Formats: sequence, C-alpha cells, structure tokens
Amino acid sequence: MKRRVVITGMGTINPLGDSLEKYYNNLLAGKSGVTRWTSIDLSRVECKIGGDLGNYDCLSGLEQFRDDLTPETYKGTRKLFRTATFSAKLGALGAMAAWKNAGLFGQEVDPHRISVMVAGHNLNSNYIFENMKTFLEEPEYLDPLSGIEAIDPNVPAVITEILGIQGPSFTIGGACASGNLALREGFRDIITGECDKSLIVGAPFDVSPPDIQASVIINSVVVKPEYQNAPEKASRPFDTKRCGFVYSHGAGTLVIEELSSALARGAYIWGEVVGVKASANANHLPVPGAEKQVLVMLDLLNSTGVKPEEIDYVNCHATGTPVGDIQEIRALQEVFGSHARKLKLNAPKSMLGHTCWASPIVESIGGLLQMRYGKLHPTINIDELDPEIHMDVCANKTQDHRINMMLKNSFGFGGVNCCSLIKRFEA
Repeated sequence: MKRRVVITGMGTINPLGDSLEKYYNNLLAGKSGVTRWTSIDLSRVECKIGGDLGNYDCLSGLEQFRDDLTPETYKGTRKLFRTATFSAKLGALGAMAAWKNAGLFGQEVDPHRISVMVAGHNLNSNYIFENMKTFLEEPEYLDPLSGIEAIDPNVPAVITEILGIQGPSFTIGGACASGNLALREGFRDIITGECDKSLIVGAPFDVSPPDIQASVIINSVVVKPEYQNAPEKASRPFDTKRCGFVYSHGAGTLVIEELSSALARGAYIWGEVVGVKASANANHLPVPGAEKQVLVMLDLLNSTGVKPEEIDYVNCHATGTPVGDIQEIRALQEVFGSHARKLKLNAPKSMLGHTCWASPIVESIGGLLQMRYGKLHPTINIDELDPEIHMDVCANKTQDHRINMMLKNSFGFGGVNCCSLIKRFEA
C-alpha cells in the first residue's frame, strides 16, 4: 500500500497576520497587507511598496512558545535570536507555530525520521547588502558572524537546533516555485519511507533595495505613481490595469506526516497531499508559457489518477503581471476544458503581495483554511476583469464553497513550474 501523506500542522507570519485566525479573517475581509516600505530605504527606487514585516518583533513572537519549550531550549533560542538573521528568526517562528499546531511539543518523536525542507535561496539578501555597505566603509566592522549567518543553510540549521530534528535538512531553491518544490521533497521523504514527518518551511526572502531595483529595470514590479500612494490597490491580479507584482515578506510552515503516524497520536488533519509535480521550461527567461504549465498540470493529474472534474478549486499563482496572469488562465482552460467554468479560483497575492519563495506555502495555508471553514476569500482590486477571463475568480467578494480538491500553482523565474494537489481528508 502506498503511504499516505497528510497535513497535521500549519503556522504563518505574513502581512495579513501572525496567527491562522488573523490570517484567515483578513483574507475573508479582503484586507490588503501592502503598504509603503519602512524597514528598507527605497528613496532611490521607483517602487516603494510591499508587504513589510522588517520591523516585526521576533523576541515577542518567541515569547508565546515559552511554555512549550524547555527552559534550557527557550534560553538557547533567545540567544540564537540575538544574532540570527531576519529570515532565520521569522522562519523559525513559523516552524514553531506549525509544530505547536500539530501538537508535537512535548511528544516523543524520533528526530532522525523527521526532515526539514526550507524553500528558497538568497534568503538573507538584505543582511548581505547591509554587510557589504559596512565592508566598503570599514572591513573590520563587518558582522563577525556573517560568515555563518549569511548563508542559506543556516536557516534550516536554526530550526533543527530549536526543535531537535536530526533527519535530512536543507534548502531548495526554485524562485517563486520554491515552496511547492520543498513540499515535493518532503512528500517524497515520507512516501519512500525514509521519514515519518517533514517540516515544509517557507522562510521569508529578506529582500534588499537592489533586488527591488533589479525588478524595476525588467519591468516586473508596480512602479505606476498612482499606486505608490495607494499601495493597497497596487496588487491586482486578473484586472485589466494590472501592472506588476509587489514584493512582500512572509513565512509559512506545513507539518506533513505519514497517515498512520498522525492517526496513532490523534492529530487533527487539515488535508491530504495527493501529489506534487515539477517541470522546467528549458528557457532561462522569466516569460511564463501556458503550454509548459499545461504539461505539468496534466502530469500531476495523470500521475495521481485524479480526473479534472474532481478538482473544484484552484489557488492561483496569479502575481498581477500583464503576461503571467493570462498565461495561467489559458493553461487552466486548456487542462480543464468545459469544467473550467465550474472551477472556483482566487488570487491571494491580491492581498498578500508576493511573498516570493514562501508564497506556495503561505498561500496553501490560506487554501487549507478555506477548505476547513467552507468560505472562499475574494480576489480584490478587480475593477475591470480581463475580458479574456471566463472563469469564476471570486472577484471582490467572498463565496460559500466546500473545497474537496485544491490545485495549488506556482511558476518561478528560471522557468520552474511546480503544482500540488491537496484534498479534503477522508479516512
């Protein structure tokens, strides 16, 4: 019998909230988390808006886990947080929240049979940028721990140290598809029998001013002046006036687990991971192609034995770019045919902004909350729906809907495609 993989824990910190309840309530309210950046200096950059968590109080966030951690571990974690990067701290807080949600604090677990997959790359970009400025001014003043803290593997290292995990642990980079790629690897760890549990961690991309300026130059982010002073209106997937995405901070973690392990300890099950598939465009340019997206979706359906009509909801990648959104819609129409008009779609980036490498995890958490509570969040900022779109994108309003099978799309720069299927759990 194939080992079944279920989701038993979730945790997130994003521009819409630092708890599952806050996140879901703000999604349903159609609230935008996009503001003007204050934690980074964008005075020389045209795009000045995004989902800014750079001033988030991570030590206060840690305090909520004081009673869950042993006194020794809590003290050690506070010490870690004194030098850890923003990405490591926020990623660790999201992981601890998911661990707690899964009911794993205080449980006896085999640390060698748990993996940690951290999605992303260049995670500490702004930390490195600030150290580079220091180096150019005076090399002796460089952060003495930058040789450790700056590298991506330190993020899973911090998480494994706090939680005592000793199984496979590494980062997986694939731009905006990273979160789904991490889920793919953790899923494979469990179905092959190597692990019983895996933490799929979407750590925040600590975006720097040069990162945003580079995106300005290639015309991928919102630079229109009218949105710099009305940031809540800037992210507008599927609207005729969409003009780019907006960078956002965000962390999210899923705890996935082999079914018998979850049942044995009486864990709440949020959903079941049916499958995850990835592909490449064989083209390094950041130009999405519907034909390649069609192939990875069909591969996912064929490999899992799921029929198109069994899927009733798509949590879209939809970033708000003129080209990308319509390519995803064309791909969905090709894959689902006449069933496409029966699908429910929404675009969480309309409120979150683009949480980059963590986005597939942060947004899957939002999808699972909708699955549990039976109400879909709106896609906001659709003043005029693109006339080529003939699908229900939940434009500007919530909808009552029981999700049975969710398709989560993610398509990253570098021609990386990765899609996951998550269904309502049935024993």
